[in-house]
Amino acid sequence: MTDALVDPDGFGRLAGAFLATRENRNTRAAYARDLVALADALGVPPPPADAPGFGVEDDPGARAAAVQLNALTLDWWQRWRDGLPGRLATRRRRVAATRAFCRWWSRALALENPVRDLRPPAAAGEGGQERIGREVVALSPAEVRRMCEAAAAPGPLGARDAALIEVLYGCGLRASEAAGLDLSACHLDDPEDPFLLVRGKGDKRRAVAVPREAVAALTRYLHVGRPGLRARDRSPRTDQARHRDADAVFLSGRGRRLGRAGVWRIVTAVADRAGLRADGARVFPHALRHSCGTHLIQSGVDIRYVQAHLGHASPVTTEVYTHVTAAHLREDFDRAHPRSRRTAPG
Repeated sequence: MTDALVDPDGFGRLAGAFLATRENRNTRAAYARDLVALADALGVPPPPADAPGFGVEDDPGARAAAVQLNALTLDWWQRWRDGLPGRLATRRRRVAATRAFCRWWSRALALENPVRDLRPPAAAGEGGQERIGREVVALSPAEVRRMCEAAAAPGPLGARDAALIEVLYGCGLRASEAAGLDLSACHLDDPEDPFLLVRGKGDKRRAVAVPREAVAALTRYLHVGRPGLRARDRSPRTDQARHRDADAVFLSGRGRRLGRAGVWRIVTAVADRAGLRADGARVFPHALRHSCGTHLIQSGVDIRYVQAHLGHASPVTTEVYTHVTAAHLREDFDRAHPRSRRTAPG
């Protein structure tokens, strides 16, 4: 860490109060992680995750830290942005978190926003589209099949794993959306229109069509796998209003609602059984979601349907899958076209 550019205690209270305004626990954790990069550049400790979200207007220490942040020049902010490590998507997210943080305290304390003109990191050079494409980790259809086959093991846990992989891929769900899925949200009785009611980012709900293989795996799990898992919960939790284990679709081996970390563990374990990670593939829940979007675009599905299916607020987010598809098409073209094949020298 460098010498502190702002008062550490004041920054901690200011950033902690901002985090407290984020209602969702996962959102708070994500913002806290992204603000660590700013705290490190300022030479102060990471912000606390449990500060009160009120009274910051009357906190002289927090105001002093805000004034010090306000005094940093745009050139300083741009150097901070350009020096951020990591992939393009990670750097953009950290800049977005910092912009949201500064926008919040500038409004709360009636101060100028020092990062109002700070733009997100841009992809460098003519390879911009390729760099965007590389930010999306998508499996091939053959790799997805290997995962589905590896997940289908005997017993309740095998039925659960098979259903989870099929739903994450076929419905394009986020890990948190799969973990939060309730029985009442599963509408699978109509064979012509099976769908799930999914609660996504910002507590927004959307209806997601369920493909045939996912319907079969999910129905099998709900009928023969889930009852056995639910019976394992012999000591119900006192805070059922929050966990709602009895309503959860995906359960842990103890019969309780599967958390987001549990979804990660299952996906990586299945990937290991399929031999994908040993082959060098990066596999995690969001990779299955990216695979869903990419394969839909490659199949010619309208981008507006893909946007609605995945719950993207803007079609710009969905367009990243068109870049991935374009890169795949170029690779196929180079392999297939006689005038594009590389010949061995001599």
